Amino acid sequence: MTFLWRAAGSPEPQSTSSFTDVSAGSYYARAAAWTAENGIAAGTGGGKFSPDAVCTRAQIVTFLRRAY
Repeated sequence: MTFLWRAAGSPEPQSTSSFTDVSAGSYYARAAAWTAENGIAAGTGGGKFSPDAVCTRAQIVTFLRRAY
């Protein structure tokens, strides 16, 4: 998500991330919040973002399409 967020100019999200596994001090916290606000990513369920999970090609294509 950080690459999409940075490509968009690193816009400030309206709120903080609501994902339970994204700490406020992490380098990707604002990117996670911004992508969720803009419907690019909804997390992996149960209020989690799973930042350490492997991202599949299908997920990447979906994120790119939603960002477009």
